Amino acid sequence: MVVVDIRNVFAVRNVELIEVNQRYIYYAEEKNEEGHNNLFLLEYNRASRRERIVATYSLDDPTFVQHIFSFENSILLLLENGGSTVWLFRVDKLTGDETARLQLNCIGAFGGCCALDENHVLIETAPSDVYASLFADYKKVTGCSHMQSLYDIGENANYLVKNELLRQLRPEDIRLARLNGASYALLLNPYGDEALKQKCYRDARWINGEIRDNIWLCPVEDLIQGIQSGAEQVGDLALKLLVSAGTEGMARYVDKDDTSVYFRVKHFPTGRETLCSCPIEGGSVQVLCDLPARDGVRYLMQSGRVYAIEEQENSYVVQGISGSTIHAEYERRLGELIGCVENRFLITRHEEYDPEERSRFTLHTIYDSKRNTEESFECKCEIDGNTLILY
Repeated sequence: MVVVDIRNVFAVRNVELIEVNQRYIYYAEEKNEEGHNNLFLLEYNRASRRERIVATYSLDDPTFVQHIFSFENSILLLLENGGSTVWLFRVDKLTGDETARLQLNCIGAFGGCCALDENHVLIETAPSDVYASLFADYKKVTGCSHMQSLYDIGENANYLVKNELLRQLRPEDIRLARLNGASYALLLNPYGDEALKQKCYRDARWINGEIRDNIWLCPVEDLIQGIQSGAEQVGDLALKLLVSAGTEGMARYVDKDDTSVYFRVKHFPTGRETLCSCPIEGGSVQVLCDLPARDGVRYLMQSGRVYAIEEQENSYVVQGISGSTIHAEYERRLGELIGCVENRFLITRHEEYDPEERSRFTLHTIYDSKRNTEESFECKCEIDGNTLILY
């Protein structure tokens, strides 16, 4: 396991990780200097262990929230306060130069966003007082209570999403993936929440129409071109259906890696629940393991690895049931398991309250299941493959 500790770099730990790769870690730090809030976009060189400031922004309005996306050459920064005005910046990673600065006036109130590449951002808007009647009419026609628009930074233009599939999605339903050097979008299209899907199974005899959970794959370039050309039908996009489940079952996205998509499947007639995988390049769905319902047992799923965590009186027993053979036990005081690295190191999280400071703090612990040792850190952490980042 590689531990990258960048906590000592910061004077204040209000930090958000942006990207982790083999050479660099990109992150944002917000801190107050002489009464002014500033946002620093930073780069950490993993080989030299040095920090470099990529760019700095003054956050004059404390109501604005930042959304940050990282791509090969650029970092996109979007600032919004839930209103109809959005600021969008693009920064060159190498030079720190600002290559775009746009003030966007949206139709409705900001509801979410997703960057598709360095030049295109999807923005969702919701009804506002000014546009209430427009959204009401839009819902009558489309059945959707929100709108999606694609903003082209290079053209300084926006395109209303008209496609019947895409306008149903939320920004969090789009996940980017790379395969053989090309960019793809995973489109997660579940039918309601799990309770609604199960209700549809019980009421299937009275339901007309198709009810399905779908996971689609689409090249990002084709997705952008489809939106800009005004494509309306599902078939107008270059889509590949990776996963689908009708009324008798449920398929819900769990994770992805460089080659596969992982999803949880439940078959309502039998009650069987499994974790499955599907190759992104195409191929047959594979059942990785069963997820039987057991009292006092929960499951942690990370890509193709699955761990059963059983509660004991004073401890938790962790058993790898897919992609891992670990069998270990750790004390309950260390908190919940959030990950396992190299089939050996258990990463746990525990929150505590300091009555003197009247504040809560988080402890992360690395428990070595072979040596039966533990090391705790008061900080945030993130697991990226075999790398643990403390910040």
